[in-house]
Amino acid sequence: MRIKTLSVLIALAGTALQVHAADDRLYVAPTVNYTFSDNDRRADDGWGGGLALGKPISQHLNLELSLTGSSLDYKTGSGNYDLWGLGVDALYLFNRDASFTPYGVLGIGAQYASIPGKHDTGVMGNIGLGIMKRLTDNISLRADARYRLDNNPTKAFGANDFGDAIISVGLNFALGQKAQPKPKAEPAPAPVAEPAPMPEPAPAPAVQPAPVAPALTTSPAQQLDKAQSGDRVVILEGVNFEFDSARLRPDAITILDEAVTVLDRRTDIGVDVVGYTDSTGPAKYNQGLSERRAKSVYDYFVSKGIAADRLTTKGYGEERPVASNATREGRAKNRRVELVVK
Repeated sequence: MRIKTLSVLIALAGTALQVHAADDRLYVAPTVNYTFSDNDRRADDGWGGGLALGKPISQHLNLELSLTGSSLDYKTGSGNYDLWGLGVDALYLFNRDASFTPYGVLGIGAQYASIPGKHDTGVMGNIGLGIMKRLTDNISLRADARYRLDNNPTKAFGANDFGDAIISVGLNFALGQKAQPKPKAEPAPAPVAEPAPMPEPAPAPAVQPAPVAPALTTSPAQQLDKAQSGDRVVILEGVNFEFDSARLRPDAITILDEAVTVLDRRTDIGVDVVGYTDSTGPAKYNQGLSERRAKSVYDYFVSKGIAADRLTTKGYGEERPVASNATREGRAKNRRVELVVK
């Protein structure tokens, strides 16, 4: 294979885009490809296409059943040099949860080759590198560069083994709805034994009990209940929002409802709702995402009856991290919404 061709493939793979977060749905992946054919084929380079059916099977591994095809101009005779392949590919995703996910691919299968008057089928294998980028919850952009080796046992084309380089770009379309986490069920109260009946005492004047404030079970609400002017309370952190979205997850609602209880009781305070992100992705995009997440909390408070003039919103994007963005745990702490008491 030509050294110049391989360097072009590596450069293209390094500038392409990537896939999504943890998701176990089936997906289909249509692609377009360009084949740099082995010189021994005596065929020009050319375009082709492919279609794969894939499934994530672990945190790092996807399996795909793939069909590829291309039709190249045959240099030494009239007609085309047609190549059709059917195989199974294993994709190893180095970090499925990142904004951009690089992956390695290793595959094996069979390839049918045909020129006018000759055809053959042999074993085919491929190896390569790629990257994916999640566009929405259901669609991801993918690109990779591979080296394919196929064997023609009858030597119908003047050689037994051919090595081609292939670049491809396409989309992953997830099938069905993404599973949503179920909210934790509240434990059933323990049964209370009935006391033995006692003689009825003489009736006493009825006394109305003083109202008791509901118990606060979440740490952010407990901190907010004791906060003074200038204090910061991390109200939401980590996975309280859907991935790459300002939509609140079910486990965030419990925390926000208790914060509403505190704000209803403590009419002496107002709060700045301040959003932050980790450093994954472009800074401009992160700034907008932090503002949208702060606005989601603001809107929820207002919908529950908190006066809008007690609330303001701000977003700082990936600025002011409270932990290292080099680790998953640190990035989770940096993805947060704070309430600054005023």
